[in-house]
Amino acid sequence: MTRALRVLVVEDEAVAAMDLELVLEDLGYEPCGIASSAPEAVRLADATGPDLVIMDVRLADGTDGVDAANEIRRRLGVRAVFLTAHSDPVTLERIRTADPWEVLAKPYSRSQLAAALARAAGRPR
Repeated sequence: MTRALRVLVVEDEAVAAMDLELVLEDLGYEPCGIASSAPEAVRLADATGPDLVIMDVRLADGTDGVDAANEIRRRLGVRAVFLTAHSDPVTLERIRTADPWEVLAKPYSRSQLAAALARAAGRPR
C-alpha cells in the first residue's frame, strides 16, 4: 500500500481551512497541518515536510501566500495548488512566479479540487 500524499493547508479563514482538511481526508490525502499566515506556513512546511501545499493568496496579518509558496518551494522543492478569490491579471502573474501545480478560482467545486489534487499528485482522476 502506498503512503497517502501529505498536504499542508494554508488558509486564513478557519471554517474554509477545516473544510479543506475534511475534504482532503475524504479524498485519501493526509492533512499535515493548517497555517493561516505566510510565516506560519513556512515554519509548518519546514516542520512537517508536506508533499503538496494548498495555498490561499491573501493570508492573515496582511501576509502573502505567493511569497510563502515561493519560500516553501525554494526550501523544500514543494509546489502549491492555489485557491484564490483574486483572479485579476496582476495576481495571476504573481502566482505564476511560484510555479504552481494549478490555480483554482474561489468558489471552486469539490470535483475541481479533487481533479487538481489528483493531477498534482500524478494520480488518475
